[in-house]
Amino acid sequence: MVVYTISLILAILKRFTMKKILLLMIVGLLFGATGFAQNNITFQVDMNQYSGSFTTPEVNGDFNGWCGNCNPLTDANMDGIWEVTLPLTQDSIEYKFAFDNWSGQENLTPGTSCTKTTSGFTNRFLEITGDTVLPLVCWDLCGPCGVAPDTNMVTFQVDMSQYTGSFTTPEVNGDFNGWCGNCNAMTDANMDGIWEITLPLTQDSIEYKFAFDAWSGQENLTPGSSCTKTTSGFTNRFTHLNNDTILPPVCWDSCSVCFVAPDTNMVTFQVDMSQYGGTFTTPEVNGDFNGWCGNCNPMTDANMDGIWEVTLPIAADSVEFKYSYDNWAGQESLMSGLSCTKTTSGFTNRFTHLSGDTTLSVVCWDSCVACVISTNNVHELATYGAVNIFPNPAQDQITIDADLKGTSLVSIEIFGALGQQILRTTRSAVNLQDAIDVSALEDGFYVVVMKSEDGIYESKFLIAR
Repeated sequence: MVVYTISLILAILKRFTMKKILLLMIVGLLFGATGFAQNNITFQVDMNQYSGSFTTPEVNGDFNGWCGNCNPLTDANMDGIWEVTLPLTQDSIEYKFAFDNWSGQENLTPGTSCTKTTSGFTNRFLEITGDTVLPLVCWDLCGPCGVAPDTNMVTFQVDMSQYTGSFTTPEVNGDFNGWCGNCNAMTDANMDGIWEITLPLTQDSIEYKFAFDAWSGQENLTPGSSCTKTTSGFTNRFTHLNNDTILPPVCWDSCSVCFVAPDTNMVTFQVDMSQYGGTFTTPEVNGDFNGWCGNCNPMTDANMDGIWEVTLPIAADSVEFKYSYDNWAGQESLMSGLSCTKTTSGFTNRFTHLSGDTTLSVVCWDSCVACVISTNNVHELATYGAVNIFPNPAQDQITIDADLKGTSLVSIEIFGALGQQILRTTRSAVNLQDAIDVSALEDGFYVVVMKSEDGIYESKFLIAR
């Protein structure tokens, strides 16, 4: 059988020329070299500036199936530089350094010179052309460790006064402490609800968040907010560091301070109803501070002088309000554009700023000022004799009936409650009976003033429709 096999092989070889045999031998040698050549690769990582704790670094990569601690590194001379030499047959590899069977691993920056990112994973990358001693690199970096960065004392503060859940001890967790849990617990020495801790940090920027009781609870921060950074789906606080820093106190879950309720001011409202021509039982004040509630803030007139008042605690720094009566049975009709009013969405109300406890001035119903008192003294009555203004209250017109007692020229003026002139006319007659159209005027009090060289007469009338 053996003799037959050898004879068969010799018969086949006779079919080839010597050149073809040599070509087959060369191809075989090339395939053999490519398929089985090994290169000794020495990996080195400097752990001197790694701030966490570890026992044994390791190298993991596609050449060992990312196996964990199957390729540990050693540091024979105890200089902080760990290394291992491995025989590899690949022409390129992806790898990274870790320690203690993946208890910790490098966090490499995508796009840096020594890395390659595949399917979201960023690892070191190397093309192999022969035996190689890789340059010494620092943990997490593509190059050697530099001069130790400055240490900055950073104070973290979180305000827990408005957190509604239960907790024992807040803590700060971040990339600077490996998100360790309760290893950086915070304190509140003065019991003001603001917890704090000061830590020495060497990074120039940090990601972190507040938690409590070893991750029993943690902040839920809003992606895109001003103090945050979102990495791989995790949203944390982020800040740059360039010196010792006291970070401002922030509210749990927020980039800003906790809301502080404004100071409460005691405000006294007063309205003079003595010249109101209608009927009412109890005036009230309504405003944005009480939801325009109706009769929930009734007013009183203890001394029966016609001035009703009420004092209320108000936390706002400004208020819109108006006076009404009997749970909105009647309300003021205020003019837009007056000094005491503000018109919002078509509604004209009183408006005032508050900066402390305040007693607002007494105002007449429908007016920004106090009620006008008529000045009917003896001299004025003697000058003009009998004067009658009717009807009062009026609707569309009034009639002035007066004995001018020989006065030849009289001016008649009508003023609004704020002193603004509404009408002016001149009459010359011994006796006056003049009808004046007031249909364009709004409801409220007005003053008629008659003037001549002999004196003045002033009287009030009401328009009520």
